[in-house]
Amino acid sequence: MIRRPIAALVLVSVLAVLGPGQAVRAGEPASRIVFDREIQPLLGQCVSCHGPGLAKAGLRLDNRAAATLLLKSGKRAIVPGRPGDSELLRRVASTEPGDRMPAKGEPLSDVQIIKLRQWIGAGAEWPIHWAYRPLVKPSPPSAEHSASTGPPQNPIDLFVLAKLAEHGLAPSAAADRRTLLRRLSYDLIGLPPRPEEIEAALNDAAPDWYEKIVERLLASPHYGERWARHWMDVVHFAETHGHDQDRPRVHAWPYRDYLIRSFNEDKPYTRFVHEQVAGDVLFPNDPWSIVATGFLAAGAWDESSLRDIREDTLDREIGRYLDRDDIVTNVMATFTSTTIHCARCHDHKFDPITQKEYYGLQAVFAGTDKADRLYEPDAATARRRRELFAQVRGPIALRVASCFPPAAFPAPLGLLLPPDATIRALLALPPPQLVYCGTSQFVADGSFKPASAPRKINVLKRGDIRQPGPEATPGALSCLPDLDARLLLPDSSKEGSRRAALARWLTDPKNGLTWRSIANRVWQYHFGRGLVDTPNDFGKMGAPPTHPELLDWLAVTLQESGGSLKPLHRMIVTSAAYRQSSAHNAAFAEKDADNRYLWRQNRRRLDAEAIHDAVLQISGKLDAAMGGPSVRQFHLSPGVHVTPNIDYQTFNPDDPANFRRSVYRFLFRTLPDPLMEALDCPDGSQWMPVRNASVTAIQALALLNDKFIVRQTEHIASRVQLIDRDPAGQILLLYRLALGRAPNGKEAAAVGDYAVKRGLANAARVLLNSNEFVFVD
Repeated sequence: MIRRPIAALVLVSVLAVLGPGQAVRAGEPASRIVFDREIQPLLGQCVSCHGPGLAKAGLRLDNRAAATLLLKSGKRAIVPGRPGDSELLRRVASTEPGDRMPAKGEPLSDVQIIKLRQWIGAGAEWPIHWAYRPLVKPSPPSAEHSASTGPPQNPIDLFVLAKLAEHGLAPSAAADRRTLLRRLSYDLIGLPPRPEEIEAALNDAAPDWYEKIVERLLASPHYGERWARHWMDVVHFAETHGHDQDRPRVHAWPYRDYLIRSFNEDKPYTRFVHEQVAGDVLFPNDPWSIVATGFLAAGAWDESSLRDIREDTLDREIGRYLDRDDIVTNVMATFTSTTIHCARCHDHKFDPITQKEYYGLQAVFAGTDKADRLYEPDAATARRRRELFAQVRGPIALRVASCFPPAAFPAPLGLLLPPDATIRALLALPPPQLVYCGTSQFVADGSFKPASAPRKINVLKRGDIRQPGPEATPGALSCLPDLDARLLLPDSSKEGSRRAALARWLTDPKNGLTWRSIANRVWQYHFGRGLVDTPNDFGKMGAPPTHPELLDWLAVTLQESGGSLKPLHRMIVTSAAYRQSSAHNAAFAEKDADNRYLWRQNRRRLDAEAIHDAVLQISGKLDAAMGGPSVRQFHLSPGVHVTPNIDYQTFNPDDPANFRRSVYRFLFRTLPDPLMEALDCPDGSQWMPVRNASVTAIQALALLNDKFIVRQTEHIASRVQLIDRDPAGQILLLYRLALGRAPNGKEAAAVGDYAVKRGLANAARVLLNSNEFVFVD
């Protein structure tokens, strides 16, 4: 039944009389039409039939270029500036049942049709969402906004100063040297500066004293440890499967070492992405490229569904789709800051992402599973093994090959093969190792077997395995106007070639999503908030950038540097914006309470790892050894079925495992360390692009009563007493170790009296609970 036919006929008559661009209602000029609010929702109703997923009658209404093309009928749906010639407008105002659009559901209201006409008459401006626009490097603003705090340090400051001036704000004065050094040290290496380092910085008269510290910290191996931990949050890395059984993954840790190594080497970001998505295919002679694909297996794995039930069951197939969803979500959220998973059951409600595109990305990983894979830690050993293996022929070769997958040649092998030199040389080589990663090359475990070829993927109606739609083909996203969503696949039958094609798409210079995403993440960890404060969602439901030109400038600058992150760090931390004081300004806070425009530096609470590691450094117990299997700071015993029983409480606080940096802790997905959990350390069961930063009584109680903290403060007291026997000198040293400064007279007296009454260890615990220790200004 057609609604209000007489009103519709009158409207059609009015539209026919009015010329292009004229407003129907007085006071409603076309310039007032806001596309995102008034037009996009109308067109969004059409995209299910006229979008990239279906495009009925050859019409797509998801972007301007497609919507203005000539149709098979010889007409155009939208003719900018000429509403009378626009077929779309005629169809939405039609009263004929077979002609009116939308064909199903309620027709557009009179007001909506008027808005649509106004928009077309004004030229059908169709702004692209900021995140999908082509990357163009903007010119920094002029220096006219420089404040009395001194000249800008680099182009970053020009963008920040211009935005401050736009909102009637001004930057804060620079922080003092001690504050800057502490801020910089925690940011770049996750450890506090030592007293002698603070003393040297305070006494350095050179004009480049700060820049020298920046270079020293960027060159420190601790830099890789700090930034690898950030990345592990983003990709939800843990060393257990999660779900109902949460079995440990003994061989997941090499991926963590890969991250530390990559950050320390300042690996170009393009290479970093390529290795994690398809390193085994793109760089087959680099042993670390296999380890890098641990990224694809960073998330949970449902052992019950994917191994313990029959291969031919519906639950097994559901499990595979869900497992691929984890991989696809991880890839796209991490590298492009898109919420691709929202298109699993239907076209994305807010962003131009279709179900077809979502399942096209599932098809990329149709042959990928999560399992232990062999790799050679040493490239020279790998090359020698290949040379020797090539010399083995006939039945002997088959026997050698059959013994290769377990990662070690068993002793009986020598009895089966001739006392031969090639075989002896093979046996003498160090055995390969295993890494838990995304792969199609692994030893079958019961019914869990590698796919011989990429599995068939269907577009699932409403995400229901019982409603399979058309077969999906590997592809990417079409929302980037300058980048083809089709993947260049020389051989789509190989699962590795699909991943390699996606890796190249992700890092294409025209993929603004990828480059904006990483620039924003680096900024976030230096300021406590990204220029976009929803770092995993650059879509319409995410936050817009506070400084869009600065974000694009950083992204293009990163591209121009070859994708190396250290120059980006250097640029950010040497800026005047970064070096500001965090002091409060009541007048500015009224205008910008959240400090979105950076009129001061943000005061931030130390994360769990920084607190843990700083306590170890202060006590002198920090073990600086790098790499290797994760240390287990708990007792592990078998539980019901395979779910482990974990005991953190009775673990010896003086066990050497407790002295390693926290990045080397074994990370359970569902059974977190109580101390680290209290300090807001995520457990790996979910993505954590931005950590929670709560301030609770539980944290204070943990820092007072946790066995690790109690024992470490005893070690701190012993260290201080060995260095200085004088009680006053002990308090002075305690302050310098914990807070990086000397106490004032009142502080020295109060803490000294407390130490006499309660002991020096308890006095140390008081300082570790102070805001000055737990927060960085």
